Amino acid sequence: MPSTVAGLGDPIGLGRTAEVFAYGDGEVVKLIRPGLPDRLGESEAEAAALVARAAVAAPAFMGTTRIEGRLGLIYERLGGASMLDRMSGRPWEIDRLARRLAELHAAMHDAPGSGLPDQKTNLRWAIDRAAAHLPDGARGTALARLDALPARDAICHGDMHPGNVLISPTGAVVIDWMTACCGNPAGDVARTVLLLRDSGVPSHMPAAERTLVALLRKRLSSVYLQRYRRLRALDLRELAAWRLPILAARLAEEIEAERPALQAMIRRELRSAP
Repeated sequence: MPSTVAGLGDPIGLGRTAEVFAYGDGEVVKLIRPGLPDRLGESEAEAAALVARAAVAAPAFMGTTRIEGRLGLIYERLGGASMLDRMSGRPWEIDRLARRLAELHAAMHDAPGSGLPDQKTNLRWAIDRAAAHLPDGARGTALARLDALPARDAICHGDMHPGNVLISPTGAVVIDWMTACCGNPAGDVARTVLLLRDSGVPSHMPAAERTLVALLRKRLSSVYLQRYRRLRALDLRELAAWRLPILAARLAEEIEAERPALQAMIRRELRSAP
C-alpha cells in the first residue's frame, strides 16, 4: 500500500473534513484533512463499526491506517454516483429518490444507537459554539427547547441528505458517518428537512435557476417527509419543536453564505410558541 499521500494519486472525493482516495484492491481510504483533530476520524470509525453490527445500509468498514501522520478510514469501494448527482442529472426521478432517501432514514432509525455520542450533548456543544452568531436570546431559548425534547436511543446519522447516499450497482448505501449519534429520530429528520429545503443556494446562480432549485427542493423535502411518516410515526409538532435547536447548531458550521438566512429563520422561530 502507498505510504505517502502523493502515492495514492488524485483524490476521488473531497469534503470539508476529509479526502477520499482509491486504496488497494476494491477499497478506498478516507484521510482526515491536515490540521483537523484525530477525534473526527476516531468517532467515525466507532460509528462505522456499530453501524455494521446493526446491519444498516452502509459501506463495509475495513479498519484504520495512517499515511504521513493523517488518520485514514478504510472502506470497501463501491461504484456508482451519489443520490445528489442522480437528482441533478435526472430531475424527473426526484420523487422516487426522495422516497428512497426516506426509506433509508427510517430503516436506520429502527436500529439501536447505544455506544454512539449523545445527540443532545452534541447539539448543546454546537449551540454554545455558535453563540457569537446567534440573535439576542436565541442561545438560551434554543437550549431550553432542546432540554425539553424527549431523548431516544436510535441510530441517527446527523447529516442525512442526498449527497451522503451512494447509488451503487448493488443498491443505495449511506456514507459519511462522522456525525452519527444516538438520539431521537425526530431531531435527525428535522436536520434533514433543513438541509433539503433551507440550506444555502449558491449566490452566483441565475435568478431563474435559483427559483427552479427552490421549487425542486420544496418538492424533495415534501415527498421525503410524506414517505418517512408512512414508515415511522412522527408527530409534526415534535418535528417543529426540534427546528430552533437544529437551526442554532447549524450556525456552528461557519458556512458564511448561509448565515444571514439562518439568522432570519432563527428570529422567526423565536417569535413562535415553544
